Amino acid sequence: MFNRILTTCVAAVLLLPGAVSAHHGLDFISVQTAHLPTRGAAYAIGRFDYISEEHNEMEFEPAVLYGATDWLTLELHAHYEKESGESWKYESLAPALHFRLTPREQAFSFGFSVEYEFASDSGDDDVLELTAMFGYEVSEWMVTANVLLEDPSGLSAEWGYAAGVRHSFSHNNAFGLELNGSFEGGGSSEVLIGYYGEFSERLSLNAGVGTGIDGGPDWTFRSALIWQFR
Repeated sequence: MFNRILTTCVAAVLLLPGAVSAHHGLDFISVQTAHLPTRGAAYAIGRFDYISEEHNEMEFEPAVLYGATDWLTLELHAHYEKESGESWKYESLAPALHFRLTPREQAFSFGFSVEYEFASDSGDDDVLELTAMFGYEVSEWMVTANVLLEDPSGLSAEWGYAAGVRHSFSHNNAFGLELNGSFEGGGSSEVLIGYYGEFSERLSLNAGVGTGIDGGPDWTFRSALIWQFR
């Protein structure tokens, strides 16, 4: 069923009439877009997630984005995690490269990202992650889909997906629906309702609540605070 939903989202991307808008690539909560920062622009991001399941978990991910060119963005982020009854734990550090392969003024966007996650614990595996990003923007609507390949060191690679659609109700406020999960057998999925707000030209907030499907978490809260400092 979820494969059909993803196919529908991609088809919508290809069929909608075009429009043009520039973004920082953080237009959704769990879905990446190829609307990358312009050259010289820099952002600080604080991501915070709360996952409610058998063992409740909190995750914090500080990150920095820098537009090296109009088609290449550099990113560095860290992962921190806290389970119920335990202290915060530093999990990993991950540099990433994001590429946009279509012209910036074009409504259809396509790009890919490469991320390598260095585990802090020698007993954990480093992880290489590749993401293909497809998107289309028209008027107040934006549709985006990702295909992900995650390859932990020494383990078999896993395929996943993420897709989202959002609608702007005013110049600074939008709502959307996101879906992400795994193509692997027995993998779980998550559906998320999101709010995307721009408080000023430099400060934005993405926040949403979701629930798991096919064995996913009971419910989740996910957010990202985005500040452009250059």
